[in-house]
Amino acid sequence: MEGKQELRRIELPTEALAEQLQGHLQEMRFTGATYDKARNVIQFPDNMSSSQWSNIKVVVEEWAKGRHLEMVESLRLQTPKPVLTQEKPKPSVPEAGEKQKLERLTPQQAHERYNYLQSKPFSELTDAEYDERLALAESLSKKSKAPKQ
Repeated sequence: MEGKQELRRIELPTEALAEQLQGHLQEMRFTGATYDKARNVIQFPDNMSSSQWSNIKVVVEEWAKGRHLEMVESLRLQTPKPVLTQEKPKPSVPEAGEKQKLERLTPQQAHERYNYLQSKPFSELTDAEYDERLALAESLSKKSKAPKQ
């Protein structure tokens, strides 16, 4: 049963009621169900849409009321499927080539580049531009804190 979305089935108290309901559902043009006589269960395909299943439940509820039956829904718990998470980018230290590129910039060029990158929203920055912006901010911060001689 693992790996299936949801078990869509109707359990009935007797074989006679199960056969009657199956016949009624077929008359209502709900096809694709299988009947398990051993357990008095009518089971529907797992890939059935939620709206189709909802329609079947409404029909079954009306059918059950006419026979003085009570409809009871049950819950089934299962272990969740493993969720594949994307690895979040780590704040990276600029690579050697990138670091050299930043060191070659004059203070004026570095400041202009930083202002340009800062004017763009984060969502529009590429990963490389984001890393460059961080490196420039760090570099400019260190230069402004350095004691002047």
